[in-house]
Amino acid sequence: MRAEIIAVGTELLTTPRSESNSVFLARKLREIGIETPRKWVVADREQEIHEALGLALKEADVVIFTGGLGPTRDDITREAVAGFLGLELHEDPGIMQRLRKRYERFGMELTDNNRRQALVPEGATVISNQNGTAPGLLICHSDTLIFLLPGPPRELYPMVEEKVLPLITKLKKTKPLWLKTVKIAGEAESHVDARLSPIYSAYREIDTTILSSPGIITLHFYWKGEDDESLAFQKLNELVGKIKNEMGGSVYAEVDRELPDVVGELLQERELTLATAESCTGGLVSKLVTDIAGSSQYFVGGVVCYSNSMKVELLGVDPSTLERHGAVSSPVAAEMAEGIRHRTGASIGLSVTGIAGPGGGSIEKPVGTVFLGMANEKGTETQELLLPGDRLTVRLRSARAALDWVRRSLS
Repeated sequence: MRAEIIAVGTELLTTPRSESNSVFLARKLREIGIETPRKWVVADREQEIHEALGLALKEADVVIFTGGLGPTRDDITREAVAGFLGLELHEDPGIMQRLRKRYERFGMELTDNNRRQALVPEGATVISNQNGTAPGLLICHSDTLIFLLPGPPRELYPMVEEKVLPLITKLKKTKPLWLKTVKIAGEAESHVDARLSPIYSAYREIDTTILSSPGIITLHFYWKGEDDESLAFQKLNELVGKIKNEMGGSVYAEVDRELPDVVGELLQERELTLATAESCTGGLVSKLVTDIAGSSQYFVGGVVCYSNSMKVELLGVDPSTLERHGAVSSPVAAEMAEGIRHRTGASIGLSVTGIAGPGGGSIEKPVGTVFLGMANEKGTETQELLLPGDRLTVRLRSARAALDWVRRSLS
């Protein structure tokens, strides 16, 4: 089974805004056994929408449009798709009623352009939108399912999970997907591939996908052999076991979990608490930790100490340590970790200080030089890192490296 995704929006081509819905959609489609070998990003122009849809219909079993269903003049996905398929549009009374109630509830007038969201191509199935005004639409064209879905992720994601995937599995005979995932922290993608490719390349009935983000490598192993679940998982588990043996403690999960979630679980299991003192990461470690629901059970708090004076006043770093070694140094990282642990009463004090760039580096301490500190009941340790990448990448690598250090200390 094959799907193609068409993201509509001139802003996706002309502004820094990135198109990320397709990544979510491709992952969800693959979970029900549908591959997505191609995606399109097209401007809000009828010609571009027609061309993409025409090419997609030649090969795809499922075509998913995202975006262009709103009330503004450039939202033309609905009209363009209906025109290409030769379908008339009509105003749906049920949608109109919901629109009126929604606008009345917020004390707003239902203008003519908002009424466009109630237009439905003949024969289309309306997919309700509990998080926005524009409903989704399903058009069955020959043997192809064509979905028109809203672009905002807060509307799209629940609609796909709750409505679209069940519709696809109901209308199409999909093959179950058998897969295993391995998450690796603190390793470079090229090094991971060099070490692991001899292992996974020996399994010809398993497809391997490597996804890299700063400080994290995700390996997805997909079974493509015969339809035998027991054989599939026997081989998948065998492969994962070999991967773990090779990578050791760098493997932090065998499911698609985020590193802060794993760290939080370990802290809860051991009834420990964490506090952070951050300089170059500017609070990113704290953000990653508190992105996890329930993190208040183990995260005490954090301090962003960007200036030397704040390191002294808020954390108790000795001014002479700063003078002798500089803010980016092992002794300062140690005192930052000890200071935040002492002031918060946390079980673990974690610190980050470094040079994220693009300026501020030197021959002795180039851009990407980062020191981590960890203080706990056993004492205080530090780590020195030299991380590649631009400013944002160095900061993210630093934050993830700090959390991974905590994970390894608790594993």
